[in-house]
Amino acid sequence: MKNDQLVDIILPLAIAGVFTYRIDQGTIMPMPGVRVMVPLGKKSITGIVYRRHTGELPQHVTIKSVLQVLDNTPIVSEKQIRLWEWLSDYYMCTLGEVLSAALPAGIIDDDYTALTMQMVRLHSRLQDASAMGSLLEGLKRAKAQEKLLRCFLSMAGEGGVVERRELLERSGVSSSVLRTMIDKQIFDENQRVISRLRRYAGTKQLPNPLDWQQQSALNAIGESWKTKDVCLLHGVTSSGKTEVYIHLIQQALQAGKQVLYLVPEIALTTQLTERLQAIFGDQLIVYHSRFSSAERVEIYREVRGERLEVRGERLEVRGKVILGARSAIFLPFSDLGLIIVDEEHEPSYKQQDPAPRYHARSAAIMMAGWYGAKVLLGTATPSLESYHNALLGKYGLVEMKERFRGLRLPHITMVDLQRQYHRKEMYGHFADPVVYRIREEIEKGKQVILFQNRRGYSPYLQCVNCGEVPKCPNCDVSMTYHKSNATLVCHCCGYATQAPRQCPKCGKEYRAQGFGTERLEEEIQQLFPAARVARMDLDTTRKKDGHQRIIDQFAHHEVDILIGTQMVTKGLHFDDVSLVVVLQADSILNQPNFRSYEHGFQMLEQVSGRAGRTGMQGEVMIQTFDPKGPIFDFLQRHDYLSLYHQQIAERQLFGFPPFHRMILLTMKHRDLVRVTSTSQQLQEQLRAVFGKRISGVILPSIARLQNMHVRQIRITIEVGANVARAKQLLHEQISAVLQQPHCKGTIVYADVDPM
Repeated sequence: MKNDQLVDIILPLAIAGVFTYRIDQGTIMPMPGVRVMVPLGKKSITGIVYRRHTGELPQHVTIKSVLQVLDNTPIVSEKQIRLWEWLSDYYMCTLGEVLSAALPAGIIDDDYTALTMQMVRLHSRLQDASAMGSLLEGLKRAKAQEKLLRCFLSMAGEGGVVERRELLERSGVSSSVLRTMIDKQIFDENQRVISRLRRYAGTKQLPNPLDWQQQSALNAIGESWKTKDVCLLHGVTSSGKTEVYIHLIQQALQAGKQVLYLVPEIALTTQLTERLQAIFGDQLIVYHSRFSSAERVEIYREVRGERLEVRGERLEVRGKVILGARSAIFLPFSDLGLIIVDEEHEPSYKQQDPAPRYHARSAAIMMAGWYGAKVLLGTATPSLESYHNALLGKYGLVEMKERFRGLRLPHITMVDLQRQYHRKEMYGHFADPVVYRIREEIEKGKQVILFQNRRGYSPYLQCVNCGEVPKCPNCDVSMTYHKSNATLVCHCCGYATQAPRQCPKCGKEYRAQGFGTERLEEEIQQLFPAARVARMDLDTTRKKDGHQRIIDQFAHHEVDILIGTQMVTKGLHFDDVSLVVVLQADSILNQPNFRSYEHGFQMLEQVSGRAGRTGMQGEVMIQTFDPKGPIFDFLQRHDYLSLYHQQIAERQLFGFPPFHRMILLTMKHRDLVRVTSTSQQLQEQLRAVFGKRISGVILPSIARLQNMHVRQIRITIEVGANVARAKQLLHEQISAVLQQPHCKGTIVYADVDPM
């Protein structure tokens, strides 16, 4: 078979490699990046043309034909495919898994349906002014028709087109009147494809002028980019980093470039959208997982430069500034000039499940090189890896050490819970000094944020007699109690059931143990019945505009006390927040992870930064059983540098990143015996190749998840070693083990650079 008629196709499947198909005679060879429909078994499936096939094929292989070419031009660019290749190679997953993550479902499934609207315009014979005069004269006896025509003329404006539904509503006449006028050739009616995406209706503003520190940072970033493509902006909370970003975006747009502005949480897009739209108007596009499939398809098309219509009007191509969460890296940029990674330290930039388990920051830096773009990493609490790279000179480093307009960083007070419990000076889960300070601030008309990094009413229920704790039937975890709807929910797999009234073992009652945001809300309302209280966590923000609603209420001072999980810890600006309270700091720090102190400091420093952003110095009160802990000393002094030096010394001593690369292998199977056997054998074979770089089989903190038993193996590879060769050897050993009968069916995947 001639190879010039063969193409390799990427299919959205977790199967290694690509699939080869034939292009029949008479069909134009599709370009890479074009969608095609191909047969797979008894079904058909949409894939992306990867390249012309160049390798030799066995003689006995039957090559099926492409059923249909779906696009005239590529919908995936060469640079996008290059990113897919890198993600697949670096994060040890298939190209098909990357494709599934990269393209909106409506594009892959080819089931996107455009939104249409019935539009009305004057018939072509009535374009003449004299003809219109005659018509109006003739309609004097047909009052309803005259009313409809005059309403149309008042609405049409320069475009000459009016939405049918709006026309009928404003005129107050029936659709039969309109139909009669269409039959008389007074109006024409047709369908127009319109955008589902909202347009900015406000007046554009100029960026705020920069103060001396912001201007100095802006200039220093520009100088850094002359020799380095990546720059780390380390600016304390409320130093005005966002205004620096805006000026950099403006510079990029003036140069005719696109900008990608990454944020770690959807919640952060709410305030940022308003601020950026006020400057850049409809040049801004927001992209994240809360959009529907159809909306994501339209955003994808707009970023590509396809024009859409709203109410019959051809719109200017948007996609100049894209604000989005990590998945925004997959959009089809044509001329990307700047990537801003805000809150670059955030673990949320790392995708966990499903594959590809990529880090958006790393991907952004790689793709910037292919586009010739510059990268700015911004944060008040840099990741140790980024700060290490900056100190080594790999990245540029610019620092903003003062808050905007000379505001002081918040004062941090440690509240010793052991002492408070001993003295019986607790109100529920609030220490007496905390209650006193909350009351003071509320009486002053100020606002308070309460931070508890656990949602629900209680972490678990426990029988008062036998100690029985309800567990998830699918996972080895206790179920979280949600009092509002009296349910037990597994926060790992989502299983939910009605909370039992009594213990099934002994018949005694259950008692809620510990506390989450829901319970805090109840206690706060009891302590401060006159206060207006809101809660922001996953349970209250499930709806598309959930974040927006709560943030708007708090920003407009319709809420006095905001209770939240880590959603409230970063990037949000509220003028009147004078006090932040951290309820359970010890649970943040005491995690079984070498990054726990780093992440704990980052989270606490970020939530502290929400206090005192305008006017007087803010205050942060941290409830803890260990007020003398070393992290708290760094936190009280807002001393990131000391934390960095302490943690980097430990990382070097124990062989953790950034001094070693880390790969975490996970094995899963419903059968405990099989997953145990597979993990043991894989460990032995890997140890024969990698030696001491291989850990023993690890029992994770959750050893059964969604009815799958889980085991892990950690591989550490020293910096400077041939990582590509190491990954190849891993693939080979995993494949060899899974071929053995007693290991078949075990799921094995790699998490490169795990968080």
